[in-house]
Amino acid sequence: MSKTKIETIAAELSKRRTPCLVSFLHPFRIVNAPDSNAWDVSIEQVNSASWDYVALHKVVGGIDVGLETPYHLVVCRDGGLALPPIRELTEETKAVEFFNQCLASFLLGGIYCEAIALDGLDFGSILDWKFIRANGQASAMPNRFHKHVRMQAASSLEAIELQEPRILKFTDLAEASKVGRETLERIPEVSGEFLLRGATGYARRDWGIALANFWIVIEQMTSHLWETCVVSQAKDDPSIDGRIDSLKDNRTWTAGVRHEVLFQKGLISKSAFADLNRARKARNKLSHAGQIPDEASSKSALKALRQLLVAIVPDIEIPFLTLDLDSYGLSDPFCPKDSGPINPKYWMEIKKLPGETELEKMEAEVLSITRKRSINKTPAPTELRRKVKVEKKKRAPFSKKQFEK
Repeated sequence: MSKTKIETIAAELSKRRTPCLVSFLHPFRIVNAPDSNAWDVSIEQVNSASWDYVALHKVVGGIDVGLETPYHLVVCRDGGLALPPIRELTEETKAVEFFNQCLASFLLGGIYCEAIALDGLDFGSILDWKFIRANGQASAMPNRFHKHVRMQAASSLEAIELQEPRILKFTDLAEASKVGRETLERIPEVSGEFLLRGATGYARRDWGIALANFWIVIEQMTSHLWETCVVSQAKDDPSIDGRIDSLKDNRTWTAGVRHEVLFQKGLISKSAFADLNRARKARNKLSHAGQIPDEASSKSALKALRQLLVAIVPDIEIPFLTLDLDSYGLSDPFCPKDSGPINPKYWMEIKKLPGETELEKMEAEVLSITRKRSINKTPAPTELRRKVKVEKKKRAPFSKKQFEK
């Protein structure tokens, strides 16, 4: 093959296959472009692994995330996200940070999503600017799920997620990103990644991770308020020598002291100040004594963080302020959510363990007897005996000791 022909083929390949970094929205969603066909997967397709795997790879649009022209965040139908492997993102930690910054913008814009770590970063390519192909080497749970469903190799237990999934409009995703980016640009001190990791920890009921990350964001926003509302005013009157340096001394003006001043200046509300104090005490116990915070402390941190956002950018309507993170959270194993009656559409046999069938028959028998007694309102034998004892005790004469009292 001649050198010219090789160069021609190479040029064609570079146009048709573009390398990229890949991650995925989590929880799983189907993202629809305005012209997307309706997503519909039947139970037969789930069981036979015959769903439309090509549609899962399809690009639905690109979002401006602040990269130099012409680079965008490319989004595909199954929530796959692709970024260009430009110099700024060639270091893996920088790539993860940038992905999380994009996801934090979605979160601020009202679309709940969770942070990724290094095991959620994959590599792949964009084919003809129509499809995103991920290599599938990342080990994070969302990446493995997408690898399986994209290859039609998922089990029925996994693939059932394809049926009646959450649906997200691409236009809503783009709008959320716009609102989130505008908010973060107004507070340059804030790292969106910490906000995202805090929300992820909160949803997973990991109160230590939630509080620690929320508190980092709280301190960043406190620094912003302190600089813009206190230090900047002192700069207007530089006649007092050393005043600016003193105000910037974190040892003197700790977070607690700054909150007190901001509260007295009317920049933060009484309820926000109370939540900040509660969260700060819990954070100090976590940092200095290793004491894991409780749910109430993490909630206080979240409430305080939201109120600081309002104080800093009151002119932007931020959907995150009303986003119900609890609705995405794991249920408390000791106090599970009441999901109401279970009305399954589909079911499958659970493989039995030795002795399990016998136990289930015994449990069913007990349940049947309990129900019959409840219907007949007939007390169980133990309840009858207890009732008789109580009645005898009531009729018994006073003892000498009782009479003396």
